[in-house]
Amino acid sequence: MPDLLAGTTVLALDTPPTQSATGDSSFDATSTSYTTTATAGSYSEVAVVFVAPTTGRVKWTLSGRLINSATGGALITCEVREGATIGAGTIVESAGDRGPSHYGATFARSGTSRLLTGLTPGSTYNARVLHRVTAGTGSFALRELIVEPCT
Repeated sequence: MPDLLAGTTVLALDTPPTQSATGDSSFDATSTSYTTTATAGSYSEVAVVFVAPTTGRVKWTLSGRLINSATGGALITCEVREGATIGAGTIVESAGDRGPSHYGATFARSGTSRLLTGLTPGSTYNARVLHRVTAGTGSFALRELIVEPCT
């Protein structure tokens, strides 16, 4: 995948639009595996469809308000798959403990960003937010996902 160096003519595919989604509703969950399932509250999927830029690199940024009823953790992450159907297609980046997390019984808002490389330029991908706990019940709110092209 080519880098966009100084003097390079920039084409539309080089910088496709940044995509973002938010989920303002709050919900509780008890799964210790990454999931989209809620046990209580109003769960709404936070997901985007995006096109990989010429460089094959994007940055996803994920934030949310997290709390746990015990001393366990509440964690969110981003899963990326090929194709335009949310939650379907071959997994490009699986769910893992690389997103925001919070251990404790008071709400905290946190966020993180991650560079994803090796995407096929011009191909369509989908990214969605997944959540889990290490123990107890986690509460999740105000989740936001942004996927932007990188040079």
